Amino acid sequence: MPAGWEARPRNARGRFRYSQGDIEVVLVPGRDMAARTSASPVTYQREHEPELASFRASTWSTATGLALVEVGSRHYAHGSFTWVDDHGRELFVRNAALLVDGRYHLVLVIGPEARREEVERRHAQVFSTYRATP
Repeated sequence: MPAGWEARPRNARGRFRYSQGDIEVVLVPGRDMAARTSASPVTYQREHEPELASFRASTWSTATGLALVEVGSRHYAHGSFTWVDDHGRELFVRNAALLVDGRYHLVLVIGPEARREEVERRHAQVFSTYRATP
């Protein structure tokens, strides 16, 4: 991450978190197994991914741009998610779930809806450099 970002060590949920102001990057390297959730990255994202539980539970939420991408042996789903959290804040999340050797690797960037472009830009930067290792 660039200078000025606060880094937190891996937590009990297998997440690494980096934050700068109200923008947060969450990386989850290989925590969940496809055999226990879904072999489809899109289904995993929409129905099983713990980081999107608040999206699924929200009374107001949207998902856009959900797509499955297959490039060589790399399979991943990506999409944008918006919901109102428990504090009434409208959150925007750009998310990618990569399936590597039967395990999901997650790259999420979370921020306020009002900073959507910055969240998208940061996600593109982080995702392009993320290397999922089995």
